[in-house]
Formats: sequence, structure tokens, C-alpha cells
Amino acid sequence: MRRPLLALLLGLGTLLAADAPKAPTEAPATLLAQTDKLVGADDLTKGSPASLWKISKGRWERNDLGMTGAENPADRHNAIVRLPVKLTDFVVAFDVRLDGAASFAFTINNAKEHLARVIVAPTYVSLRRDDYDGDGPEKAFTLFTKPTPNDPGTWHNVVFEMVGDTVVLTVDGKISGWGADPAFVKDVRANPSFHIDGATATVRNFRLWTAKAEPKPTWAGQRGSLPKPLEKQKK
Repeated sequence: MRRPLLALLLGLGTLLAADAPKAPTEAPATLLAQTDKLVGADDLTKGSPASLWKISKGRWERNDLGMTGAENPADRHNAIVRLPVKLTDFVVAFDVRLDGAASFAFTINNAKEHLARVIVAPTYVSLRRDDYDGDGPEKAFTLFTKPTPNDPGTWHNVVFEMVGDTVVLTVDGKISGWGADPAFVKDVRANPSFHIDGATATVRNFRLWTAKAEPKPTWAGQRGSLPKPLEKQKK
């Protein structure tokens, strides 16, 4: 049975108004998720509805390319901007380019901590189960990683799928990895966020869809063709 979809906060649906930014709205190719309704489309450029995103740390500015972020040395923390919404199963897509940043990350949280993380770094991409219980016993661990050069100034398309206890990452339509963890269904999914270590990186064409609770009928076969998820290191 499909779990009830939690209410989206702060009127995210207004991004679909007639005068909203014209980010691409077609659903991306997915491996796991059956995309359902488009609930957010923001090209992240200057003039788009920045009030929906909340800056937590760092410096973020919308320009003609997209939303560019960098650490603020006074923060002693990576740069973070969040979209305060609550979700169940979903698909998110965006483009990112590194322009000197040590790494860029997309995260999805539970009520208090990070649940899962996509990392795009100059020499690799990865998918991680995060430390979701704060001071508790659980620790972050990598589900999938792939060495790949991500040269400065080059745009990369990221698609992240989350259905039930499973997540899938696809970069540029050709690098894909997945993983599963019971933590992904223990609590609410909330506050999709961008993080930047160092300076700078730019994000554009953010799109967010709800997804059906059932995975694609072809997922079992697709999963078998992907790298086996890395296992959590035992203590």
C-alpha cells in the first residue's frame, strides 16, 4: 500500500506557476523509481524564487549560470543551502559543475540528521549512507564509489532516486550505483540540501518529483547489472 505523501512545506508547488523559472520539466531516465508528479522546478539562476531555499552556511549567489556557492571562512564549516520540504519516495535531478571546490554534495535528511549523500569530487563520484543518529552507534559508510575526472567548468547531470529502503545515483546517464538500508524508511525524508567544501561550485536546473511506492518492474534486472553495493565495515 502506498504510504501517505507528507505535505510539502512553504508552497513548493508555486514553483510550477506560469511565471516560474523554466527549468526542464521532463522526467529523467530512472532505474528504480516510477516518477509521478513534478512538485518543483527551479533553474536556480538570478531572478528565480530564492526565498524557497534557506542558506544555512557559506555564501550563495544566483547568477546567469545558476546558484554558485562557496565556504565562508568565518563559518569554519562547509557551505549549505536547504529546501525545507518533507517527502516520501522521490526523484531529484540537477546539474552541477566544480570550479575549484574540493567537493560538492547533495544530501537528504531525516528529522534531525543526514540520511544519504551524493558526492561529486574532482576525481570521483560516490553514494553514501550517512550518520543518521547523531551521537548514536551508526556511522556513515560508502555504498558506491567510482573514480572519474570531473574537470572544472564541466557540467554534470545528477539523478538521485529514493524508493522505500533503496537509493540510486546516476551521473551523466552512464555512471550508476545503488544501495539499500533500513534507516532510509525509519523516519521522514526531509530538507534536500546542497553542500560545498571550499570554493566554488554551481548548481542549476533543479527538479523534484514524487515517485510511486512500487519500484519499476524492471528494477530487479537493472539492479543485477549494477555494481554490488559496498558493505558497512564491521567493528
